Amino acid sequence: MKCIVLAGGRGDRLWPLSRKNYPKQFISLDGSHSIFQDTIARNMAYCDEFVVVTNREYQFIVENQLKAFQGLTWRLVLEEEARKTTAAILLACLEFPLSELIFIVPSDHLIQGEAYKDAINEAGVLAREGNLVTFGMPVRTADTRYGYICCDGNQVEKFVEKPDRQQAQKYLQDSRYLINSGLFLFRNGDFLQEVRLHSPEIIGACERAFEDKLIEKGKHIFYRREVLEQIPAQAIEETVFEETARCMVVKAGFAWQDVGSLEDLGEEGLISEKDSRQAQYNCDNTLIINRGSRSIVVANQLEDITIVNTDDAVYVGKKGASESLKDLRRENPALQSYFDMGQVIYKPWGTYEILSAARQYVVRKVMLTQGRTIYAHKHARRTEHWIIVSGRARIMLAGVEKEYGSNDSMEIPENTVHQISNIGDVPLVFMEISTGEEVMERDLISVESRDLNEAELGYRTEPFVKMQPAFKDYLWGGTKLKEHYGKHCDYDSIAESWELSAHEAGQSIVASGRYKGRLFADYLSKIGRENCGWKCQSIERFPILVKLIDAKENLSVQVHPDDDYALSRENEYGKNEMWYVLEHEEGAGIYCGFKQDMTREQVQEALTDGSILSLLNWIPVEDGKAYYIPAGTVHAIGKGVVVCEIQQSSNCTYRLYDYDRTDRYGNRRQLHVEKALEVMDYHRYELPQFQDETVVKDTYTCRILSRCKYFECASYQIHGTAELPAYSDSFSSLVCVKGSGTLYKQDEKMQFSVGDSFFVPCSGEKIRAEGDCELILTHI
Repeated sequence: MKCIVLAGGRGDRLWPLSRKNYPKQFISLDGSHSIFQDTIARNMAYCDEFVVVTNREYQFIVENQLKAFQGLTWRLVLEEEARKTTAAILLACLEFPLSELIFIVPSDHLIQGEAYKDAINEAGVLAREGNLVTFGMPVRTADTRYGYICCDGNQVEKFVEKPDRQQAQKYLQDSRYLINSGLFLFRNGDFLQEVRLHSPEIIGACERAFEDKLIEKGKHIFYRREVLEQIPAQAIEETVFEETARCMVVKAGFAWQDVGSLEDLGEEGLISEKDSRQAQYNCDNTLIINRGSRSIVVANQLEDITIVNTDDAVYVGKKGASESLKDLRRENPALQSYFDMGQVIYKPWGTYEILSAARQYVVRKVMLTQGRTIYAHKHARRTEHWIIVSGRARIMLAGVEKEYGSNDSMEIPENTVHQISNIGDVPLVFMEISTGEEVMERDLISVESRDLNEAELGYRTEPFVKMQPAFKDYLWGGTKLKEHYGKHCDYDSIAESWELSAHEAGQSIVASGRYKGRLFADYLSKIGRENCGWKCQSIERFPILVKLIDAKENLSVQVHPDDDYALSRENEYGKNEMWYVLEHEEGAGIYCGFKQDMTREQVQEALTDGSILSLLNWIPVEDGKAYYIPAGTVHAIGKGVVVCEIQQSSNCTYRLYDYDRTDRYGNRRQLHVEKALEVMDYHRYELPQFQDETVVKDTYTCRILSRCKYFECASYQIHGTAELPAYSDSFSSLVCVKGSGTLYKQDEKMQFSVGDSFFVPCSGEKIRAEGDCELILTHI
């Protein structure tokens, strides 16, 4: 199950604890972790990947807070402008296959109790039956801040907007009403189908925006303001849940609190008073929250008052009046900066806090996250003095690099290029004293630079890492990848498992080692391009994609373009591929290339009358045989075939014919006939013949399966021990397609079984494999 976390809210009503640049979901209530982090931790047991939808300006806060979780798989959907919950949820859902279970959770709710697990399990059963499930909370007070759900058992009858006090009192007395918690669970395809039925203009706008998304750091999705402005701003209840007949509700028994006001923090002990320096004398119903680091708060003979103190702001108000903070803010534009910004500023590399400032000096406390770099820059009108408080730094000053530790200091003159990197295992903290004519951030001249890689940070690159695949649920898929190759997911069937992929359409995940849980492209950025070998240095993107494919039914008749066409039209590589047959049913085969030379007109006629298959070669397959499919070759895998596919890293497929079939939601898949006709090879096809290159040893047999300019692939059938070749010029991919065994390299070892796959960074040192198994080894 995938978890979509909604984390874009501003939390104005919790000022001054929260600010525009640090909303309420990111603040800590007990001094140890934030509400957002609590949301992630609470759902890790149920969800295998998290997509956090947030505003672009909160990206660095989210990234830093997620570093608390080891092995967590996550990515961000970044909005330059918020468009309410429909757009946020839809843009995230479009990233996932239709069979995926999706759990929608706000990031500013507090939830406790074992009943949470029971509610999710109940909702999961209802969702697998095709329902869109929401969670309703018991009504305990006549609260006007929430929407309500009227239900009959699990069946939702209607949603109700925030009521007035009189109406809320009626809901309190009526057992049919529950509070709308904002939690939702559904199968992705069911949800998208209902949106398409009830709000076609919104899903159309989101799909157009999806085509214009930008990919950052190999995993984050960014939507520009001008793209988002085309999507209507509506709540998800209004768009779908108030309209659908498939909405069910789970009556939740867990403790739930939507933190919407300062007063909420005082109720039920939500805010920690452990370190607060405060005193009350003869006070009644008075709440004091003291987060100031250098002051105490004393209250004398007050009644029904809320006091919140921070280092740069104090709020004093009547109990229950914090709801009007939004109005107060709107009517005092001169104080806007205090409402928007706290003293801590968040950056991609960490944070800094302004401790003291005047016209010609600023004192900052800077915290630089492990492995991050404040990129090379210089200042034209100020001098800086740095003092390392804690941690280890590598500082480049005027082209000279040197390491520094606690109590070391250095002077940085005007117009001197400098850079600082954290090379330690803990945050690097240093004091920065700036003096001169211009001491604020605008006096910063950037110089091209980058983050340090693993070697520069002093880490040893792990000799191999196990991978976790991305799954695809195309309508022709079966269950053999689950039954025979150990693949596990929520899908009823798996068409493809992308074993080694840095492609944005489906990235595999690192499943072992220091970077466990990272998306593969993110992992590659951490270890550095040099660990992929010099053959990859001139290649803009990771070059190959390794899959397992289970064709329960025929795949579509399709063709892939070459590099020239794909790069110019699709901003993708072309696709040359090889299929290695792992198993097949009796009579199974593949369609591959034309039986004789054809013309464009003849192919168009065959597509019109449905006879396209009669033009193609039908090739019965054999287990253990490889078939190379060059770009431009019209082809289709027939039903009953399971293959390991090695291909260029591309998802560029043009379908010509798909048997006029529909998916479970009645949708036909898109065809790309005109593009296919432009790129296909109309000549008679002859299956490429490779010279047999087989090496037989006592304990293993090595056979070259395919060799082209994009990759080389070999099968190792091992019955004992085999030394696999080392490539100093290229990474390697290993997939176990039969049996089990153990890998050894340097001081690392890892057991494997059928279906497991590994990424091996380039190295001059061989890997030893022991066991009774077959491994597919690929390199470029």
